[in-house]
Amino acid sequence: MRPLGVTFSACFEFVRAALISLVGLAVMLVVASRLAAVAAEGNTLQRALAGFGKFVGIAMLVYAAIQLALGLGLLMRQNWARLLTMIFCGLGVLILLPRLIHLRPMSLLFGLLQLAVLIYLALSETRCYFEQKESRAPNPA
Repeated sequence: MRPLGVTFSACFEFVRAALISLVGLAVMLVVASRLAAVAAEGNTLQRALAGFGKFVGIAMLVYAAIQLALGLGLLMRQNWARLLTMIFCGLGVLILLPRLIHLRPMSLLFGLLQLAVLIYLALSETRCYFEQKESRAPNPA
């Protein structure tokens, strides 16, 4: 049976993927509306910034797909998903550190959740759960 913490970690990855994809889509929609205005003006700098915004939106959607794959990997008991989730959560905590110093509530909550997932996935019991190979022997009837 899957531990509750692993299920929580996978759900956290799904929520992160949803939030990142929403932000990525919002960036893409804002950029798409700006592209029409920029095309009419013909300003090269604005066109370059709009292209950069589109690139950022696509990059965020790719990152959201990676987060989704990590959540599925955690649910399917894949050790690579555990390791990559730990890396991404560690980087996320480092990125949120400046915001944690200024005590922004949502950043604090998100940073604490990432730290909790990181610590849980680093526990030896969790590591053993992911490294343990299930026996494929048929059950005696």
